[in-house]
Amino acid sequence: MFPYRVAVTGVGLVTALGVGAESTWAGLVAGRSAVRTVSFDATGDKVSVAAELPPDQVEALGARLPPDVRQRSARFVHFATAAAAEALRQAGRPHLSAPERFGVYAGVGIGVPHPSEGYDVGPTSIIKVMPNAAPAWITILEGLKGPSLAVSTACASGAHAIGAAFDQVRLGRAIGMVAGGVDTVITRDVMRAYSWMRALNTAKDEEPTAMSRPFDATRRGFVLGEGAGFMVLEELEHARARGANILAELRGFGAASDAYNIVAVAPEGEGMGRAMRAAIADARLPADAIGYISAHGTSTKMNDKEETLAIRRVFGAHADKLLVSSQKSMIGHCMGGAGAVEAVVTVLSLVHQTATPTINLKNPDPDCDLDYVANVAREVHLDAAMSNSFGFGGHDSAIVFARPEVT
Repeated sequence: MFPYRVAVTGVGLVTALGVGAESTWAGLVAGRSAVRTVSFDATGDKVSVAAELPPDQVEALGARLPPDVRQRSARFVHFATAAAAEALRQAGRPHLSAPERFGVYAGVGIGVPHPSEGYDVGPTSIIKVMPNAAPAWITILEGLKGPSLAVSTACASGAHAIGAAFDQVRLGRAIGMVAGGVDTVITRDVMRAYSWMRALNTAKDEEPTAMSRPFDATRRGFVLGEGAGFMVLEELEHARARGANILAELRGFGAASDAYNIVAVAPEGEGMGRAMRAAIADARLPADAIGYISAHGTSTKMNDKEETLAIRRVFGAHADKLLVSSQKSMIGHCMGGAGAVEAVVTVLSLVHQTATPTINLKNPDPDCDLDYVANVAREVHLDAAMSNSFGFGGHDSAIVFARPEVT
């Protein structure tokens, strides 16, 4: 048994629904899609569909940074530092009293994708593209002198970073950690690559806002998104002693490997199920205490079917009482940031006692037969909730959060 318990005392978000946890949460509860047509050249000829933060808000993120930081860092760093700063502000900036005992773990799936054709290089090229630039700049800007690490497990990167940071606190190696993930990879070449893999919805005849539809029988692949999500994890008694507002307790983390295929999910969601079981066991809660799951829910034929089957096998009869939903229906797939963004939303679901919807779910798939909170948010009593994240390479993870008063 671990010596310390871990509280969540602050959260921060940057998504295509807006800058700040409040604006993203409001958009999700309203069931608003952030997916739109985007262009990759000045003429507007090269267009596609994605959930991208509006340009003026991206500029505002960069403007918040000191000029030298802005010039030496990339878009994904601007997202990450903003979300981390919000989380620390909400937590009351507890690191200021003991900066050596607070660290940063950040998941980054890709960071800065190199274009397929020639590009300019210069003195800032390396420090702009290295994935560890996200946690590095957060430590520099916020004065965090504890352990710092970048985690890269594709779409599960942010979730794995939170799980690893969780261990740092509950083992007593840190009083607190800023943990999360980020990716901003909406580029022509990345979208072409996912299209070739047949993972992306590339339909030309669909309304953009309806193109991400997890668990729907007509789903045709995911829509790319971008975003960052961070939370402050703090030793529970330390948080209580300073009178912190405790949003939730992080109770359990589970990780597993499919050991099956570099892109395909193991049959019957076997690895997914092992990660969920491990998280439940780690949380020391009965499975039926969990009332909501923020699903990985990518809107691909394979993932949604196998995740549904894995949930049914893990939870048995209780699966029929679970609420399950996918924020990717509204903010797209944020790649390395997805698991962290969705973990933050899971914490907010406990705070607000509300499950965000899966929008665009009009044609139920017989193979996807859970309660996916179709189209409209739902108020519900929640004691504990789970966030699932699964990445290419067979990297599976699940995180369990609970209300602070749940024992």
